Amino acid sequence: MTELFAAAVEIDITPPVGTGFDGYAARQAASIGVHDPLLAQLLLLKSGSQTVAVISLDLLGVSLDFTNRVRSGIQEAIGVPGECVLSACSHTHSSAAGFLPPHPGIKTSPDAELQRWLTRQLIGAARWAAGRLQPARLGIGQGAIAGIGLNRNNPQGGAVDEQVTILQIENESNEPLAVLMNYGCHPTVLGYENLYFSADFPGAARATLRQIYPQTIFLFTNGASGDISTRFTRRSQDFAEVDRLGRLLAGEVLKVMQFILTQPDAELSGKVAEVELKLRDFPTPQVAQQELERLQAELYRLKAAHASHGELRRAITCLEGAQGQALMAQELAGRRVSHSQVQVLQIGELALVALPGEAFTPTVLEIKQRSPKACTAVVSYANDYQGYFPDAPSILEGSYEALISPYAADTAEILSETALNLIT
Repeated sequence: MTELFAAAVEIDITPPVGTGFDGYAARQAASIGVHDPLLAQLLLLKSGSQTVAVISLDLLGVSLDFTNRVRSGIQEAIGVPGECVLSACSHTHSSAAGFLPPHPGIKTSPDAELQRWLTRQLIGAARWAAGRLQPARLGIGQGAIAGIGLNRNNPQGGAVDEQVTILQIENESNEPLAVLMNYGCHPTVLGYENLYFSADFPGAARATLRQIYPQTIFLFTNGASGDISTRFTRRSQDFAEVDRLGRLLAGEVLKVMQFILTQPDAELSGKVAEVELKLRDFPTPQVAQQELERLQAELYRLKAAHASHGELRRAITCLEGAQGQALMAQELAGRRVSHSQVQVLQIGELALVALPGEAFTPTVLEIKQRSPKACTAVVSYANDYQGYFPDAPSILEGSYEALISPYAADTAEILSETALNLIT
């Protein structure tokens, strides 16, 4: 039996006030303050000659170039191979701009200075964690939660993954050293009107849990979230509602933690596979314009009929998707593919499947159901941001996510097969 060692650290990654936001096309203003700090957590696990690192970030997304720079720096600093370093973004829409790669149909503003600063911060966090490694025990638990996320295009009957997966690391005194939680939902309680940096409900969940376990590092990773949000569950879009939904998540995590049994050993590994994402055929400019006009008329009709906030929000996002589709038709003329990667970290009986964008619920459920591991969690917004990966039925529905996605209908299937081939 090979003894397990672990360490976890947390750092503040809030940029200067005045930095812009990513996440909402309607928000043009820069930040005016900090409601709660944007944080990063780094979990380091070592067993024999194998070491893996999981980084969670309160960011909308990062580019693969950024991730590779972080991986290279960590490998040089403490020797962890790049394929064993996973960077997962929470996708909070109240985080800083500057990290997304150029993406068709979406305005991005890469900030090289901010990226260099955060790269150094994360490499420093890895050094810090490497110096704190201690004997540890590991356990896995699962629960389920209702009331945070629903299918944002079909709240009554649309697929939703309510599973919460917990990886718990304890020290030799059986005290929780670190807890990684995986749950799928857009962190969009706060709307485009908010101009304060915030980690949204995942940050509120962490804060609640830290009141009970002040010495524990809590990491949040997002799961089946491409078609899931708080659109139909939130009662408002203020910080009180952020706290309410955060407490719902924290409560389930806290319950699951009490039932987890840990063990002092676990096999560790990391694998990466390059993936080619096929781009879809776009409508002609004339057809794209007709779709814009149809969706604009539908929005006017709903406003006149005093439709609910959820119905109006869906109509607005569909219109934004059609606008993005028209831009993509121009920007991607002549291109047929995009490139990214899929990663799998295996931590004992847990497989963490890292996908480079917004995975839909059917894709996540298929990976979980077909995985040979006892427990599998899909991590969206991991290592790269390539946008939405809608499945074929979602594309036929013509939702915002399908309109704003540049990918062909079989892209979700390609991602699933690539991931499953990495799991052993």
